[in-house]
Amino acid sequence: MNFKIFGKQVKVGEVFSKYAEEILLKSVQKYFPNPVSSIISLSKKNKFFYIIIVLHINKKMEFTAQSNGMTAKLAFDDATEKLSKQLRRYKRKIKNHKNNELINKPIPLNAQFHIINETSKLNKNENKPINNEPLIFAELGTEIEELTVAEALEKMKLGNIPALMFRNKKHSGLNMIYRRQDDLIGWVDPRGNRNSAKI
Repeated sequence: MNFKIFGKQVKVGEVFSKYAEEILLKSVQKYFPNPVSSIISLSKKNKFFYIIIVLHINKKMEFTAQSNGMTAKLAFDDATEKLSKQLRRYKRKIKNHKNNELINKPIPLNAQFHIINETSKLNKNENKPINNEPLIFAELGTEIEELTVAEALEKMKLGNIPALMFRNKKHSGLNMIYRRQDDLIGWVDPRGNRNSAKI
């Protein structure tokens, strides 16, 4: 696995870097033996350390997890635990899908823009939404998959990613779903075939 770690206005020591790489690889390989890459961001604000982990298990599937704590190790361990839960759910979903191809039947939807309510993510130490400064990551070459809107939403939810571009199976046009600042999900369909759109 291609492993990268960097600090934002905080120095990342060699001991912590080795610890993070070893623990992360062990956690991921428990579910997926050949992950492609991972990027870890460490920052500090006030008294808290903030960790963001971005993991690619292959070129198409990305997972993210974030947490904070009084020490970098506590923040990392908690983020790794959250990431492991995502990987476990995704692994179970793959297994269930193979056993039952009728799972997740499409639901009809006639809408240009659909908002889906989701629970906001809270800072467990302060009971407030986590509000980190934006980070920019260099993305791997990624294929744009052809999905239904329901499949795209499920992939976005499982991967805990903020936005996803895909080709709508209904008309093969490019679509985008994304997490808004109010923690709702926005769906953009520039093609305009909403009257017959199905998810």
